Amino acid sequence: MADATEDRLYRLLPEIYRSRDVDQGEPLRALLRIVQGQSDLLEADIRQLWDDFFVETCEPWVIPYIGDLVGTLPLFDAGRVEEGRTAEELFFDLRGPRLTPEVALRNRADVAKTIYYRRRKGTLPMLEELARDVTGWGAHAAEMFARLGWTQCVRNHVRPDAFRTPDLRNPAALDLLDGPFDTAAHTVDVRPISQLEGWYGIRNVAFFLWRLRSYAVERSAARRVGAPGDFRYHVSPLGNPAPLFTRWRREGDEAGLATELHVPGPIRPAAFYENPGNFYGLFDILPGPDGQAPVPDSSLMIFSAGTPVPVEKIRCADLSTWPLSPPADPDVVAVDVRLGRIAFGANWVPPALKGADVFYHYGFSADLGGGPYPRGAWQVKRPLAEQVLRVDQSGVTPGSFTTINAALTAWVNGGRKKAILSILDSRTYDEAITIEPADGGFLAIEAADGQRPHLKTGELKITGFHPKGAVTFSGLLIEGWLHVTGSLGKLRLLHSTLVPGRGLDGDGLPLSTYESLIAESGPGPDGKERNDELRVEIAFSITGPLRVPRLSTGLWVLDSIVDGLGTPAVAAPGGADPAAPAWLERSTFLGAVHVQELPFASEAIFTGPAVAERRQEGCVRFSYLPEGSQVPRRYRCQPDLEIQARTEAAEEAKGAALSLTERNALRAEVSGWLAPSFTSARYGQPAYAQLHLSCPRQIAAGAADGSEMGAFCHLKQPQREANLRLRLEEYLPFGLEPGFVYAT
Repeated sequence: MADATEDRLYRLLPEIYRSRDVDQGEPLRALLRIVQGQSDLLEADIRQLWDDFFVETCEPWVIPYIGDLVGTLPLFDAGRVEEGRTAEELFFDLRGPRLTPEVALRNRADVAKTIYYRRRKGTLPMLEELARDVTGWGAHAAEMFARLGWTQCVRNHVRPDAFRTPDLRNPAALDLLDGPFDTAAHTVDVRPISQLEGWYGIRNVAFFLWRLRSYAVERSAARRVGAPGDFRYHVSPLGNPAPLFTRWRREGDEAGLATELHVPGPIRPAAFYENPGNFYGLFDILPGPDGQAPVPDSSLMIFSAGTPVPVEKIRCADLSTWPLSPPADPDVVAVDVRLGRIAFGANWVPPALKGADVFYHYGFSADLGGGPYPRGAWQVKRPLAEQVLRVDQSGVTPGSFTTINAALTAWVNGGRKKAILSILDSRTYDEAITIEPADGGFLAIEAADGQRPHLKTGELKITGFHPKGAVTFSGLLIEGWLHVTGSLGKLRLLHSTLVPGRGLDGDGLPLSTYESLIAESGPGPDGKERNDELRVEIAFSITGPLRVPRLSTGLWVLDSIVDGLGTPAVAAPGGADPAAPAWLERSTFLGAVHVQELPFASEAIFTGPAVAERRQEGCVRFSYLPEGSQVPRRYRCQPDLEIQARTEAAEEAKGAALSLTERNALRAEVSGWLAPSFTSARYGQPAYAQLHLSCPRQIAAGAADGSEMGAFCHLKQPQREANLRLRLEEYLPFGLEPGFVYAT
């Protein structure tokens, strides 16, 4: 029977014409269906034209025109980011549809708030909100001229809180000196405002920006230091020092300005000592977004054997040196927010068979590696799986397993079907795991959206000779290493972390320099080369050294960090031979890279020499390559690009070609300063692999679109700063000078 909607026009005809049309084989019906299709397109266009009157519902191409009507210039937004074609081609089985991360505020919202901003007439709270919206970072605006110390007019302008000399008996206020929330008066500084100097000027408005983000981990297992029954715990499940961060609250205080409770920064010990209740809470609950479960409105919560510790029992302490005995008061719990350490009083020590749980926030630069952030687009499409197994350590989810091995056993007993093993919590799974996939099938072990399970596995084995099998790890924090002992077709690591060094000690140092991934090579029992069909695909992940056989199909690394720990970051098993051909995009390699072939590398940072055995084909573009690198043809790579520019300038100034000695001297001089520098090169610290503020701009803005090279290219940080400068030209009151100060 024909669809009635297809015959809407036909049914408007008188019955006599429809009867005659039926007698003649319905040619009129067929004609009107064609007309109907064009009519539907016209009606849809008319409806869209009405929607295009409003910025909330208009098509993306209309936004600049509405922006022109209100007199605002378009910003750099996600619409200008080229889609990751490589990710789409590799990960066609993921939910998607878009795998490119969002870039702060989109143009639609910026245009929609233009009139809202203008009505507030450049007030300080409005400027702070503008900075927060445009950049997507935590922000605090401060009028630096209000922090100057001058002789007061006691008749017309009395400032009783502006003491020329700070109160030396107030440690909380002294701890804020020369920071975003400083309250002391300062001598005028006439230098231009910058990151480190020129703050306290008459015309200056400082915008303090937090590049790091805070991530909430729900009911994670704290790491006990000693034997069962010990009173000492690390908040981090890895057992490393990890500073605790404040939960990011976008709203300001009653004056409309952000305080240190509203920005995603490390919790100051002095602030925690003065009022733990500002950061620690048990019963303040906020409704979750989009109908999700409620989330605590606090930065830290501690549970001993499932029992919440009330805030009145919490004490701020310095636990940089672990005490030999519990706190003197048996009813208190000491917390070191700077190192993320807990010392339970005698009455709160968890029993031997139980432990301590924590809800806390940690800091990192981006949604990269195993973390509790939204990853719905990166999950495997459920219709592709023949079986979905759920793991929940609490066992409260109907039909779930309490261990990963129990779920794997059910998968094996069910015939090793195409399966997804979904972990529903952020607990620690301390169990040895061995996986043998099936030919033509796949197994995806992935964390539920917003969760970060911790797998303490040691050696995670993938066994058997299944060159058509596939294994995916997604959203996991793996304390251990992957060992492919047989043959595998595809191994994927998505938004996951293979802890560099296979684990961290109590001081945050890697336990070893061993590899995070080893895929064995050499002849198998059938006489064929092992892993000759292996494809290793890594995206938005953190790993230690990778060892992939040279005869494998290839290695793909996208938007990731590979830490060599002083050894080659990428090589074949053993570290001496080259690895398989590699496609490397927007990634940071802390160590040398030795591959058989480099078909494509873009916007990558190599801190050690990158060497490709075959260089007849391939291209390396917009990347940093240190001295000693041997790669295919280069396009706008550093430091070569800067050396070429300076050589041409020197030859033009000289009026003749430079000699070989002069060229070598110029190359040595440029290579000496044009090199990547990082805020931290140690995994486990919040600013791990983040480019330092002093990093040369040739690297910090050297990508194809002007963003930074390396793993955080997708953050588009130079564009965010440029967007803010553009908007402040419009909104900052006349005569004032903006200055950007990065707090993290």
